[in-house]
Amino acid sequence: MAKNLILLVAATSVLFLTGEITIRYLVKAEPFETNPYIPSYMTERDRSLRWRFPSGGGRNSLGLRNREVESKGEGTFRILFLGDSLFWDSVTSTGRLYTDVLERALNIRFSDTLNTIEVINAGIPGYTTFQELEFLKIYGMDMKPDLVILGFVFNDLFYKYLQKPSKRRLRLLDNEPDSHLFYFDTRVFPGNLFARSHLMHELVRRSETFWKMIWQRPVFPFDGRADFFLAWQNYGYYHVERLIYEMQTMLSERSVPLAMVVFPIRDQVDDRYRKLDEAYVLYPQEKISQICDDYGIPMFDLTNSIYKNGGRTLFKDYLHLNAKGNDLVAVELEMYLAEILKSDTGG
Repeated sequence: MAKNLILLVAATSVLFLTGEITIRYLVKAEPFETNPYIPSYMTERDRSLRWRFPSGGGRNSLGLRNREVESKGEGTFRILFLGDSLFWDSVTSTGRLYTDVLERALNIRFSDTLNTIEVINAGIPGYTTFQELEFLKIYGMDMKPDLVILGFVFNDLFYKYLQKPSKRRLRLLDNEPDSHLFYFDTRVFPGNLFARSHLMHELVRRSETFWKMIWQRPVFPFDGRADFFLAWQNYGYYHVERLIYEMQTMLSERSVPLAMVVFPIRDQVDDRYRKLDEAYVLYPQEKISQICDDYGIPMFDLTNSIYKNGGRTLFKDYLHLNAKGNDLVAVELEMYLAEILKSDTGG
């Protein structure tokens, strides 16, 4: 019996090790992960950002889809949009980004009360909330914003990174291997024992889907997406809550208000899924709303407006809006920002 037990333990260990090595090889995790690729235009100052675009091709010296950010003029009210590809890829039916549309509309609306309103688009594809906070520290505060708008979509939760710069030609980003290590809470027992095991995370992911099917509970597309799975887990908000609080504290010390704009993913505005379990489908919005309420941060959730005005027809892919969807965002954000500016200017 003792020999059989030893053989069983040994066989199980070999099987586990084989599975672990196989998965690490497939996702290019340690020890198969290549050395970090650092684009040549990145500086030591940029280290925590991991990447940004180079200048040129319609981008400014920081690689942003924005004109060059000059010294702020007297009487200028400057709004800084921090986010990812939802701001970067925000082309409206006019061919202009909705941040450009907003700047023009707000200057017309407040021509009698404000000298100039500048809107800075600091959206960088693939960024998480951690990287957006780092950008604010490294570059954003030097821009002297009067208002910071943090764009939030539900793949921003990964800490610190969801993606990494790619060496491959014609490919900007690759997946970050550590982004696969969030399928259970690694801060508490027993998850902390297997925190770095790619195999255990994969087994947990597959077993949760299996048991949902066994108990005849609905399985949603986002349940199986590695980039959005975390948004439906309570423990997924641990890091992002701390980051949002740090951002708000830093800005408050300089008397700069922070507001958040929340974007849905396509499944969340699809009646096929909302009718199955609306509370579950919209859980991320509820969770981020609670965080904003706790810290007194104004939050503008675009989910309901997108749902009522076209839903999934406003998306060009799972995450990004098409030109019609971006037109809607421009209108909604103009009304939202107008209310903020009215209270700030007393007009």
